[in-house]
Amino acid sequence: MGGLLLLSFVLLTLLAVRMTRRIQRPPRELEPFRMIPREVGRALETGQPLHLALGSGGLIGSEAALTLSGRRILERLAQDGAAGEVFPFVTVADPVALLYARHVLQDACQRQGIPSFPPPDRAWWAGASPMAYAAGLTLLLGTQPVAANIISGLFREEAVLAGEIGQRYGARSIFTMPDPGGAAALWSFDPALAIGEEAFAASSIGEPTGRPSALLLTHDLIRWLLMVLMVMAALGFALRG
Repeated sequence: MGGLLLLSFVLLTLLAVRMTRRIQRPPRELEPFRMIPREVGRALETGQPLHLALGSGGLIGSEAALTLSGRRILERLAQDGAAGEVFPFVTVADPVALLYARHVLQDACQRQGIPSFPPPDRAWWAGASPMAYAAGLTLLLGTQPVAANIISGLFREEAVLAGEIGQRYGARSIFTMPDPGGAAALWSFDPALAIGEEAFAASSIGEPTGRPSALLLTHDLIRWLLMVLMVMAALGFALRG
């Protein structure tokens, strides 16, 4: 039985590799990542900056990967914002993440050849605890109009407050939630939000529009492979019984 499962896994893996070479588009498109370029264009036209919330996690320890799920979004917003000198607001809850956000914004200025750095208030330390962080978002969005409120990072139950705050002040909301707790809290606001590993599938800077995300495609293929193997294993045990 074990040899049959191993052989099936090898055959399915080879089939997945062959399918990957032929697929020109990902099996599904993620609406949050399709909306971000449109919101960037709207921000440059109106002069209203975008807001990116990286959550209440830090960059040290097990929370780093969840916090950095919005890294590609931050880099894209910084580069596009520097080109039009409409820099985004970035809110964090960790001092190291604050330094990282400021570094990304400054690096975008250097790449665009802008001699001056963005205003220091573009990277906010909103609060150390999850609830204090949500209160800091209320203060920022209540005093500074933004074109869109992008939430991507470590959020759990406080994600409800973060999503409600953006809608209260009329900002369009975009959600990418790597943590299931935050995804469950924001599901009622936008059922099309990116969940789990989907939050890491944002396109890199310089990647052509519409190019398949290899990361998302790999996750989909692995998911289908695991489902097939689980069904085969269940059938094998049922036939043996």
